[in-house]
Amino acid sequence: MQDTSSFVTAGFRALRDEMADLDFRAGLSRKEVKLSRRLYTHVRARLKWVETLARRLLVLMAAAAGLPKPTRMPVIPEGAQPLSGTAPDPAGAAHPRSGARGFALMPSMGAFRPLDPSVFAPDGGERAGRARRPLAIAPLVHRWRTLCDLLEHPEAAVRRMARLLARLRADGAPRPLCLVEVPARRLPAELGLLAISLPGAIAKALSAWYDTG
Repeated sequence: MQDTSSFVTAGFRALRDEMADLDFRAGLSRKEVKLSRRLYTHVRARLKWVETLARRLLVLMAAAAGLPKPTRMPVIPEGAQPLSGTAPDPAGAAHPRSGARGFALMPSMGAFRPLDPSVFAPDGGERAGRARRPLAIAPLVHRWRTLCDLLEHPEAAVRRMARLLARLRADGAPRPLCLVEVPARRLPAELGLLAISLPGAIAKALSAWYDTG
């Protein structure tokens, strides 16, 4: 087990400070939340970054603690009938992730959404498009609260991440890469330093993961 406790502790503290700052700016802990569109966009973008960095910290914690022994799921023959009292999964084989009501360890990219033709209108295209859509405050607040709970008690999520990584490794998946998507200077100083440092720390923690790439 690598000694990453100080780095992880500092990382979670920086994320909790960011969540507290978002609450101070937007009042997300209040029962009734009213945000301007500009503040709503800012909070949503910040929450996305906190989620990304939190997932990377979970990967680092799971790898540093040691992954469980990789196991493969049993192969179910085609045409096999489900057991009595069970129903087949209409979605087929699910992508490995956490529970539907919890923090997604590996979120999907989502379906492609076609561009609204109204944005090409010569007059009022922006007003007829996204600018007039109502702000979905409830999902944003739920996202913030879910992240707060995770940052306070990440132990269960770390165990789920460890099992997920073990399954991916058993299936021959390449070693996870956690690169910085945007310049870290767009983030506060502590979060920027965390974003820059995490890829190297994760690569070192997963150095035993064989990767032909």
